[in-house]
Amino acid sequence: MTRRHLWHGASGLLLAAVVGCSADKLTIPNYNQPTTEGVSKDINGVKLLVAGILDGTRDAMAGMNRDFGVFGRETYNYFATDGRFISNYLVGIPGPQRLDPAGFAVGNWTGRYQNQRNTVQLIEVTKATGLTDAQKSAVYGFAKTFRALELTYVILGRDTLGAPVDIPSDPNSPAPFVSRDSVYSFISATLDDAAKDLQAGGSEFPFTLTTGFAGFDTPAGFLKFNRAIAARVLAYRGSLGCGAPCYTAALTALSGSFVSPVGGATSLDDLNRGVYNVYSTAAGDTPNSNSFAQDNYIFAHASIETDAQSGPSGIDARYTRKVTTNPPVSPPQNLNIPATHHFIIYPTPSSPAPIIRNEELMLIRAEANIFLNNFGAAMQDINNIRAVSGGLGPVAFATQAAGLTALLYERRYSLLFEGQRWIDYRRFGILNQLPLDQPGQFVAKVMPIPQAECDARVTKPTGCT
Repeated sequence: MTRRHLWHGASGLLLAAVVGCSADKLTIPNYNQPTTEGVSKDINGVKLLVAGILDGTRDAMAGMNRDFGVFGRETYNYFATDGRFISNYLVGIPGPQRLDPAGFAVGNWTGRYQNQRNTVQLIEVTKATGLTDAQKSAVYGFAKTFRALELTYVILGRDTLGAPVDIPSDPNSPAPFVSRDSVYSFISATLDDAAKDLQAGGSEFPFTLTTGFAGFDTPAGFLKFNRAIAARVLAYRGSLGCGAPCYTAALTALSGSFVSPVGGATSLDDLNRGVYNVYSTAAGDTPNSNSFAQDNYIFAHASIETDAQSGPSGIDARYTRKVTTNPPVSPPQNLNIPATHHFIIYPTPSSPAPIIRNEELMLIRAEANIFLNNFGAAMQDINNIRAVSGGLGPVAFATQAAGLTALLYERRYSLLFEGQRWIDYRRFGILNQLPLDQPGQFVAKVMPIPQAECDARVTKPTGCT
């Protein structure tokens, strides 16, 4: 039987309501099929929708990072009984060579839109509750931030194909596709709107966030997370044609985030400070399936070792800290690409996985400064990370091209198996620099729009056949 990790975002499917003894409390909403009218009668509805949104984002992350990792030549998925995790992803279908819209590589879609619908419903439910205005604003800021985050994951997969941004009340009337730039503009506006809500959100959320939000679990703390995501999106936009205005805005967003001062990271703990998805092996919970201890068929591309730089203390410590060797393992169906490395980033199935960390924020700031010609500040951040995270000596550059080369190396090793390399090489137009391990392979530029999504539309968007 083929094993696939489903990317879902339905809210509250595994959560149970706690019911009191009074007669009126015995009539509770159906949280498995929630309606605004039903859930809004009980504040637990807000809490369960929040929990469902967090679960949806968390559960989809492992599959997304695996897929992006394969496309970006970071990972291999050698599931023992099905070679399509190699052939579908690295060879695809002809005419022109591309990923199959009816094949395996169509994830990062349905669950993401289900979760966006949950965020819209959360706002509507909250409006009908007896929460204070400040508490409602806090919920709105949370919901809009996660809607923007989910849509970011969608457009990262589809890029020039665009995506819908509206969530229609009637699911049988699909929203129109808009361009990539329009999607990113909508995301930035939604994050900015969320920031205003969080600023008016008082001192506490009317719900509890997971331990992955430690230090960011109040409206003020969560605002720093919001600004971090905003900076990431603005950097993407800066590299995709917006240029200096978006990079300048990214620096402004970073100033409201949790990033260290320029060149000011002092330890790995400091670089790892951020917001995380949390996992566990408890009954009914979700383990981190990118842990080799959980799924021992996710391997690392051998080029991670061969491309690693060396410094006074030896090979880049990010390589030795995140990757180890193993006896050669061949993929199913004799596809002849033996894997000799696997990741140790997530030691156990309960290891958390970052949504965004300080180390990434410092590299976003370095990127913005490179393309604003502030090379001195960019070198401070890059060399700080090289020393603290990699044990490497400093680099110097005086042009944007040289700065980009330095930046992409640091992003590759600092953000290893965090779903970034494929995105980086595509947005800077250098996908052709990714290795091909066998004749006949290709590097996918976009994930396809699922065939079912195409079939549901009279007017077919770009990418549908």
